[in-house]
Amino acid sequence: MIAIMCYRKCSLRRRLTAAFIALLGACLPLAVVANCSELPPTKVEVNLLETPASTNFQYSYRQLRALTEDYRQQQETLGLARGNASTRFAIEGRTWRAKNAQSECSSFEIRLSYGFSPITVYVGREFAKGSCAHDEIYRHELQHVETYQQHARAIRDEITQTLKQRFESSTPWYGAPGETATRLQRELDERWLPYVQRMLDRVKVAQRRIDSPEEYARVAASCNGEIKAVLSRP
Repeated sequence: MIAIMCYRKCSLRRRLTAAFIALLGACLPLAVVANCSELPPTKVEVNLLETPASTNFQYSYRQLRALTEDYRQQQETLGLARGNASTRFAIEGRTWRAKNAQSECSSFEIRLSYGFSPITVYVGREFAKGSCAHDEIYRHELQHVETYQQHARAIRDEITQTLKQRFESSTPWYGAPGETATRLQRELDERWLPYVQRMLDRVKVAQRRIDSPEEYARVAASCNGEIKAVLSRP
């Protein structure tokens, strides 16, 4: 019981060190330590969600403006690429519980799936599919699609290393009965889901660079005035 109380105190402070875990194990009955040592190490697996971009050509370019990021609200939105930042954790655990029902130990398989899924490309319906205007706008939006996909791939190693450093260990999670999985889930929800989301949000910097005033002016002036003619309609 003393060992469990010590663990709770350190868990609240989020300063559970390897030395403390070793001390905790030493405080537990030998039977508990022996059975817990047979649990497999906790492992982390990181999977990238990659799905082909879909298309939607049903909205007018005026309607598309309402779907854009704030920084594009002052521009006519000829087309749009939207990637949904998706992050989810799945956990499976093995638990050994002491016969006196006062303590347990667990190890886990933690699987993270993340990425931009789905990604949808929009082109204003005023620009007929197959026309020069439609193709020019579509090519521009594909730059955004590629940026979403490249960014998700680029951050995979950093996310994987960070999660492995935090979670991968041969030392089991100790706690009161039913506590270990609950504590892990709470940490994933409160700390690591927001962390991955912040990593994905970094893509916005690159997306803004694609939508520079120069690039917008180039697209709008292309196709021998075809796009400008649509924009000039009342």
